[in-house]
Amino acid sequence: LAGWLLARQITRRLVRLTAVTEQVTDGGLVQASVPTGGRDEVGRLATSFDHMLSRLADARADQERLVQDAAHELRTPLTSLRTNAQVMRRFDELSPDSRIRLLDDVDGETRELTHLITEIVDLATRRYDSEETGPVELAAVAERAAERVRRRSGRAVVVDADDTVVSGQARRLERAVANLLENAVKFDAGGSEPIELTVRSGQIEVLDRGPGIPAQDLPHVFDRFHRADAARALPGSGLGLAIVRETAAAHDGTVVARLRSGGGAVVGFTVDGDRLLPSSHPDHAGN
Repeated sequence: LAGWLLARQITRRLVRLTAVTEQVTDGGLVQASVPTGGRDEVGRLATSFDHMLSRLADARADQERLVQDAAHELRTPLTSLRTNAQVMRRFDELSPDSRIRLLDDVDGETRELTHLITEIVDLATRRYDSEETGPVELAAVAERAAERVRRRSGRAVVVDADDTVVSGQARRLERAVANLLENAVKFDAGGSEPIELTVRSGQIEVLDRGPGIPAQDLPHVFDRFHRADAARALPGSGLGLAIVRETAAAHDGTVVARLRSGGGAVVGFTVDGDRLLPSSHPDHAGN
């Protein structure tokens, strides 16, 4: 009788846990509630299962937000392309200048659409999560990203980096730094001063002399698809800085955005100090 009572006490919790798994299987992830309690194997199993469901619910909500935001952002270039397609039906009636402007517009919209889709896929699939972690020289990462932006934009980029080496994902870090630089180039398009990129003890910052960031937008610049009013007419997906935030989180760091003294903005991120490794190279400065 004692054995039967003990077995029933154990199986009762297993039956409740089984009922929750069946509920989740039927699509009730958000409503699922796992009965926890006890310090035995069944109690630890229920607690672990509850944590797993919480993370799954967060991931599902995050994915749904991404899909909704992506659908909203995709409408703009698609609407423009549809309008241009209608105009192209009268292509023979257009003047040479109008034809050139129309083709340039189509080319620009398709580029923006391709860029947007690429960044949505990167965020949705977390493609960079599979990259192996190893020693990364941040000066080398900064210089590669700067060279790419110099080549694409023609803007001068000055790199001032120390010899920091971190445990991280090199390609992912390079992508984040390039996104920071491209963001600065976009907002400081007509500037005559070079874009500045600094690396100090795991803190990476990009400084520009653009119009700066309105105070109300500072807390949101790293949000997915956030576009300030002044940026709505500029090219971009609104995902570049969101990818920077993902990269910072993957390296146990934080993001930084503030106004620059004398005009402009400072935007960047940090890598957690516990990831810093001994360096065997001299300082890199003023590259």
